[in-house]
Amino acid sequence: MILVCPIHSLEEVHGVLLSEPGAWPEYAFTCQRTDSHPGGGPFSWTYSPEPESQGVSGLAAELGLDVELPAVLAQFAGMWVEYGVVEHAYATARPDDFARLVDQYGHTAIRAKRYTASAFLAKTLGDMSRYSIVAFHAGPATGRWSYNSQISWWSLYPTPEWSNRVSWEGTGHDMSYVTGSTE
Repeated sequence: MILVCPIHSLEEVHGVLLSEPGAWPEYAFTCQRTDSHPGGGPFSWTYSPEPESQGVSGLAAELGLDVELPAVLAQFAGMWVEYGVVEHAYATARPDDFARLVDQYGHTAIRAKRYTASAFLAKTLGDMSRYSIVAFHAGPATGRWSYNSQISWWSLYPTPEWSNRVSWEGTGHDMSYVTGSTE
């Protein structure tokens, strides 16, 4: 990353990454010029870029999914959580918002469909994983979700051992949280 010295508007300064992998990036910068800086020597500062969207935009941003989905995962601290469990917990915590997604995109518990509320939420989680907001792991699909050969599993950082998992099958949930479900 390159920033401009706050004192010398034409002086480009290369940053050094300070943060660990998986953590939010933080960079250190030092302008080596010695004129005009406070104290007369080189000037140093740090900077952490803030992505505009936090990994989400549009409807996902409107629903605050960059906050709501990590909050759901926080309920399962230290665990990998199968997608269906994440969806159930989100639908339970934000029933009106989940109903809005189902109204807009549909759900396979109501009728077979290619792009559904589930696909939208999983895509949003995937977008957030690219910003290291949540962690992704592919794994076995269980119970109601087993029509997929694999499914996404989610966690917060630091990532837990893969053996620490909460599966759909293990929760005993049903699809009653999807209004209009035929299952």
